[in-house]
Order: sequence, then structure tokens, then C-alpha cells
Amino acid sequence: MKNQKIPKQSDYLNGKIIQIGIASGSLLFMFSWLAYTFHFSKVNPIVPGLFLRQSTAIQYIIAALIIIIISIVLSLLYYALFRKRTPLLAGFVMGIVLFLLLFAFISQSTLNLITVFCLLLCYCVFISVSASWFYERGR
Repeated sequence: MKNQKIPKQSDYLNGKIIQIGIASGSLLFMFSWLAYTFHFSKVNPIVPGLFLRQSTAIQYIIAALIIIIISIVLSLLYYALFRKRTPLLAGFVMGIVLFLLLFAFISQSTLNLITVFCLLLCYCVFISVSASWFYERGR
């Protein structure tokens, strides 16, 4: 029993942060697909997979993987930079900044802008609250 290694706290948190990225990316993909399906948004979630000449199912899988990878990177970035901040405020700021970065690529109809803004805001708040909760729990 003396030779057992105790897992480091950072390994635990990095695993949890990666799980947050996977969950948030999956939720963002699902809700953006629902918004596109019900014509709330003109942003098709399979845009990253459109360059391939494959079936629609493969395009959806590739787009979901790309969104999940971006979400993992974004959640790790949030954890590294903002984990000690107020989670709601940091999530709002991160959502607004992400919306402003994507603003030029979004159709300018009012319903589309509101839908994408709300999706990104909820997405970033989910990441910030979850990452901050795991940070506080792990301390």
C-alpha cells in the first residue's frame, strides 16, 4: 500500500475539463442543429464538413467532432485563464467576445443573430459555471 500513487489534482481537473468540453460541444451541436432544423437559425452546423464530398451523415459526424475539439480547447483555455473569476460574468464576457468574433460570418437577419447570440451565451456560461464548479470542488 505504500507504493500506491495518489493521482494529482491537476490530472483530475484536466480530465473533468475535457469532459466539460465534450459535453458542451455536444450540446452546442445538438441545439444548433435543432435551431437550424426549425428555421430559427440560418447557420447550418455541418458547415465545417461541407468541403468534403461525402454523405450527409459523415458530414454531421465530422462537424460534431470539430465542434467538440474546439469546445475542449475553449474549456481548457477558460480553465487556464478565468477559473478564479466570477463564473457568470466570465461566461457572459466570453460569450459576447465569441459572438463578436463570429459576427461577420453570420447572416444578418434579426432572428438569426438573436438565436446565435443566445446559443453562444448559454454555451459559454455552461463552460464557465462547470469549470469553476470543478475548480472549487477540487480545492
